[in-house]
Amino acid sequence: MNNIHEILEFRFSKKSFSEKGETIVPQHVLNLSQSHISILQAITERLGNSPINPKPIRGIREVYLKVIRSCESGNSLSGKFNKRELRILCHALTFKENHTHSIFDNPNYLKQCITLLNENWRDAYIIGLLNCQLSKWGDLNKESFHTLSSFITNKISSYNGSRSLYKTLKINSKFFDINKGDIDLGVTLAVSNKSISDVTKFLSLPDHWISYPYFSGVINGFFEKSKNEIASKINDIADTLEKHSSSNKPTRTNQFIVSKIICHTINSNETLQNRVKDIAFKLVGDPGITSLWRPFEDASDPERITINKAREILNEWVTRQFINVFFEKCINDKRRKLFWLKFSKQITSFKVFGPGYVKRNLKSDERVTEYVDNRFKIVPTGGASAFMFELGNHRMIEFSIEGFAFYAFKKTNEYAPSFDSRVNSINDFTNGKMPMLVKIRGYSLGNYLDEGRLTHRDGDMKWEDVFYNWLKRKSSINV
Repeated sequence: MNNIHEILEFRFSKKSFSEKGETIVPQHVLNLSQSHISILQAITERLGNSPINPKPIRGIREVYLKVIRSCESGNSLSGKFNKRELRILCHALTFKENHTHSIFDNPNYLKQCITLLNENWRDAYIIGLLNCQLSKWGDLNKESFHTLSSFITNKISSYNGSRSLYKTLKINSKFFDINKGDIDLGVTLAVSNKSISDVTKFLSLPDHWISYPYFSGVINGFFEKSKNEIASKINDIADTLEKHSSSNKPTRTNQFIVSKIICHTINSNETLQNRVKDIAFKLVGDPGITSLWRPFEDASDPERITINKAREILNEWVTRQFINVFFEKCINDKRRKLFWLKFSKQITSFKVFGPGYVKRNLKSDERVTEYVDNRFKIVPTGGASAFMFELGNHRMIEFSIEGFAFYAFKKTNEYAPSFDSRVNSINDFTNGKMPMLVKIRGYSLGNYLDEGRLTHRDGDMKWEDVFYNWLKRKSSINV
């Protein structure tokens, strides 16, 4: 007897059906779907895997103006805003345009808005207000900051709902305490052996919030707790600082944290110091550029001391590296290199004058690549190079040609060569008529002069001993 499939002439094959199923969706549709999935994954990553509603695109200015007009006229805000406007208000507290003041800038206006939000409270307001708090962390308007912080931390702590985001924020509410919540978070991450770069994910907040001032304290707390393991933590801290500053250097956070790292690694191995030096150049800049390392305007005395000390240390590292490379590649004189390396800490600034090919040669060495441009001046003619530097009370010049003498000038001498000197040839720096800096008679030295020249020739005394005695006597330098 025929079964139902035979009667209806249905011929089903699982294998053929499966094979057709694999090709039923065209390849270009699959590719398009995969592209959309990638975009959604990127958005998810940017939001830090956090189910946070995005900041409203429209309506912020209108709500801001509505609040300002009502407050200026002395009218109550109560009953004048719908649900959508109230949600937007949480994001409008810091809005300003041109030379106007934000709602946050006026403590009285802010208090009226807080009262309005409290009267119409919805948990959905938490994120907008937290955004405002973290972006205004440490603001000079302490009254407004305290008002806002007290309100939002109370709302987070008292949350009793089931939404996972708010429950996470409640668990971590202590980290939003205005006294040292940010520092405590950094310490907690360090103690838990977690990456500081994952701090926004730890709080279930969008990744781009890492740029907010709040995270400056978090990074500082992390560094302080993990500084004894700085070699293994340095890249994590540097990457987070770069995200925090959005590649805008030198921010006060970059300047201060990097300065603390430099001071902490002053006695570390050269490999770590070189890594710290590279980070400092990237996140703050060349210590030879005063404006980049000038302590930020409202820096405390301890912060100023740390930043200035760090600049001195960084400048020493740069000088030491440059002396190594210059005397290796331009002179190949081991004795002169070792001698001047002893004074790298006292050399406050330097510049090399020479032909273009020497500059290219120096830039090819990764040890000094980053700071050749700011410390090299191309001289049109001649194959020699001059290394000009300031040490103690003097401006001094060493040359790449073995027979050239060493020259020293008082920094106060207005006719002395300078870092801005216009020269057509390295010979412009030489003057065979200048007197010898010290008179040598066997093992005796005398007639020390403030300005003049010395040769690198040994007699009864090594030239290094002659140089050192003159430096000690005339430039107040001891090593």
